[in-house]
Amino acid sequence: MNSIAEQPAFLAEVEHRIDVALSWDTEASWSDLPVMADAARHLCLAGEAKRARPRMVYMFGLAVQADTDALADIAMAAEFIHGASLMHDDVIDEGTMRRGRQTVNARWDNLTAVLAGDMLLSEAIYGLRRWKRPITEEALKLVAAMSRAAMLEAHVRGRTDVPIQQWRYIALGKTGAMFRWCGRSAAWLAGDDAALDGFGQFGDRFGVAFQMADDLKDILGGNIGKDRFADIRNANPSYPLILALQSSNGLRRDLEAAWRKESLTPEEINRIGQAVVDTGAVSRTYDMLGEEISAALDALGPYQERPGCAEMAAWATMMWRGFALERAG
Repeated sequence: MNSIAEQPAFLAEVEHRIDVALSWDTEASWSDLPVMADAARHLCLAGEAKRARPRMVYMFGLAVQADTDALADIAMAAEFIHGASLMHDDVIDEGTMRRGRQTVNARWDNLTAVLAGDMLLSEAIYGLRRWKRPITEEALKLVAAMSRAAMLEAHVRGRTDVPIQQWRYIALGKTGAMFRWCGRSAAWLAGDDAALDGFGQFGDRFGVAFQMADDLKDILGGNIGKDRFADIRNANPSYPLILALQSSNGLRRDLEAAWRKESLTPEEINRIGQAVVDTGAVSRTYDMLGEEISAALDALGPYQERPGCAEMAAWATMMWRGFALERAG
């Protein structure tokens, strides 16, 4: 591994390993294995998958010159853990579309989605068996953090009094914990103790920024394949929505009344969404996004100038500047 130019070859190798790992012997047609294999492949090998986590693993690894073979296994495990969380989320949310195709629960059923997701988690941990024990231990902590965050998110759904601290806990568990693990795993592989803390802090802060950016896209309408104001429709806690509710009792009353209804019309959703924008919550969220990204970059310290980390810093900065252009437009 010498440069960022080798990333496409690395991603192709990760794709190959995912394909092989999910190509179990299906001759035992009397079992349910073929169904679970098909369900796992349906999500994990979807053409619309962005592979953001494998890209991040590669960039962290490049910065510390970690072993490419090991990095590919970590990247595959990251995709499996992420894929499992998506399958489980779609069951909770009753989602029907994911990555441009039907969700597993919609194409098969909830049971298949849950058990195929559980199987992916097992495959993720098994795929790390050759590498240092702390990598596997922290992967288990990652799964626990994601589960706790999903539980809290489900419990606060539909509430108009969610504090920012709870939103942050959810964001750290859903996204930050994964980014933290990607960074720290690369540092463990390279035996670079100095990178462990910085990469972990970057993962936490960039993960929060990543979720904040996703919440902003929901309000601004920039999420491809997702309707604008979907968080309002689905009663999901989002950063700009929480800020808006904290600044407007009238909006809180309107939203509470709306969420008591069995369903909302597009006109009602758009009206509430525009009311959120009118509170100035978008601008305040953008400012906080900048603070999170700045803190993430500071956490990299001297590694920020190294190949790999330099590209991640550019990625984070570009994400923030993209919203600046959105606001200017």
